[in-house]
Parts: sequence; structure tokens; C-alpha cells
Amino acid sequence: MSDKALMLYIKAQNKLNNAQAKAEAFLHDEEGDTNFLSVIILLGIALALAAVFIGFKDQILSWFHTNADGFLGTSGGDSNNTFGAGG
Repeated sequence: MSDKALMLYIKAQNKLNNAQAKAEAFLHDEEGDTNFLSVIILLGIALALAAVFIGFKDQILSWFHTNADGFLGTSGGDSNNTFGAGG
């Protein structure tokens, strides 16, 4: 084997060893794993809420309108409003 071929072989072997070490570290290290899991859990919660709102849209809107009408009054502007300025 010539000197150039030997040096090329050694470089290739070093790069292969480095790549194997990095692959091993990637598969076994757990840094940043909790952030990934948190994002997945939050996405799952958001999708579940979206499914509930889509599935029960009519019931939720009717409940909201009933409670909003009771809270705001059906006339829209109550003259006995104690929160108004000057009343």
C-alpha cells in the first residue's frame, strides 16, 4: 500500500468512527426529549379541543347565546347599568 492510500484509508476510518459515535449518541442521548414530548402533548390537547368544538358546535353556541343574553340582557343597553359612567 502506498503512503497516500494508507493516509486516505486512515482518514476514511476516522470519519466512519466519528459517524458511528454520533449516530450512537443520537440514538441514546435524551437531551431535549421533554420539549418534544411537551409539544406533542399540547398538539394533542389542541386537536382534542378542536374536535369537541367542531362536534358540539351547535350546543356550545346555543349555551353561549343563552348565557350571554342572560348576562347582557335582551334589550342590549340597560338604563340601570351600575357600571356606566354618570348613570
